[in-house]
Amino acid sequence: MVFIAGQFAEDEILCNCPPHTLRIDLQQRRWKSDVDSEAAIVDANGNGIPLSFILLGFTPFYGNLGMRHQEEFIRIAYIGVSPNHRLLPPRCVTSTVISGKTSQKGFISYFQTLYNNRINCASVVTTTKFVTKSFNERDPVTGADGAKINYNALEFSDRPAETEEEKKLIADVNEWLQSTGASSVANALRSTIPGSQLVELPLGEDHAKIKALFEANNALPAPSLAALPAEANPLTVKAEVAEETAPPSAEPKKKKAVELTPEQAKTLGIDF
Repeated sequence: MVFIAGQFAEDEILCNCPPHTLRIDLQQRRWKSDVDSEAAIVDANGNGIPLSFILLGFTPFYGNLGMRHQEEFIRIAYIGVSPNHRLLPPRCVTSTVISGKTSQKGFISYFQTLYNNRINCASVVTTTKFVTKSFNERDPVTGADGAKINYNALEFSDRPAETEEEKKLIADVNEWLQSTGASSVANALRSTIPGSQLVELPLGEDHAKIKALFEANNALPAPSLAALPAEANPLTVKAEVAEETAPPSAEPKKKKAVELTPEQAKTLGIDF
């Protein structure tokens, strides 16, 4: 098929499957490219820029993603409002997976607030902010407070549109959602994430049953003994113990003959 490049209309909303994707790096407090770990949305001083966007929808998932196994995830779809950055194209549907438990709870709490107040999430601008939280470890025996542990999370809030451009974008998004947008967003949220093993957790379904079935069909591989260090590999340790406690050889070693000097023989009363 021949593709002829053309100019996109300023009010056109782009939605591909899989959609444009960003990921959240909580450790570095950055929004990053999903395909280039070095590309991040930062300001001139290298500080991470919290994003503002129009939330289109979300879907809860369960499964394996990267180094996280058998955990819950939330995938959100949105259109960025700011900043005007190459990692966040204008009027382009973007998806991001929220993996941190505190961040997930914060997002669900934010959405429930909108829902309880009958506020359409696509009629306001969702703002994000990286925050540092902490907790104290507790001694499992005495219950005493231990060391203080700090960790990063993402907080969500909303605000009304501030400029004519934002008001126009919100109006266009809602019009698009009333036509083909809803199915496009649903397809984007369910599109395959390379290298992942995920199952959707639909609203109203038995999530425990879905998780159990997923775990039965996607059992984690047992760690290879060959990949373990020698001190942690039971086969290696067993071999070393066997070598240390090995029985003496059946054939005793011959003792080296000791030669006496004439003086020693005379003392012992031996006549050469």
